[in-house]
Amino acid sequence: MTIDEQQNRGFFVMYSEGVRALQKELNAVMGRDLGRSVLFRFGFRCGKMSAKELGLMGQGKKALSYLNEAWIELGLARPVSIKERGGTVEVVLSSSLEASYDGTGCDFTRGFLGGMYSGITNIPHHCVERECASFGDKKCVFVLTEAGENGG
Repeated sequence: MTIDEQQNRGFFVMYSEGVRALQKELNAVMGRDLGRSVLFRFGFRCGKMSAKELGLMGQGKKALSYLNEAWIELGLARPVSIKERGGTVEVVLSSSLEASYDGTGCDFTRGFLGGMYSGITNIPHHCVERECASFGDKKCVFVLTEAGENGG
């Protein structure tokens, strides 16, 4: 990479309050469902870009250990466990920055996790949040599955 390319690459850290403010604005302008969808898609793109920036693209079977290490560094939540179970990956997080919000779920985090794992494995994955602290659960539990032919 040339010096010019390095200088044109910016770095931005968004505080958790920034994610919350973005969530509120999207919901106000687009409505709750569309706002949540856009926040998820934004998170997905950010996750995939982070995998690329961290040099983790296409790591295959090493993906789970890299995902855990990267997640700790990023600080979006505290990983409790990351386990492969029968073709899916279950990610349990505590202290999620988004989970402290008003019961809307962790859409940015869900997207970020799906995008990062898709980038690391070089296989499109979908991510759903099965449990969320913002709904009163003790932790946030995400399940990653390989995306079907239709992308979902």
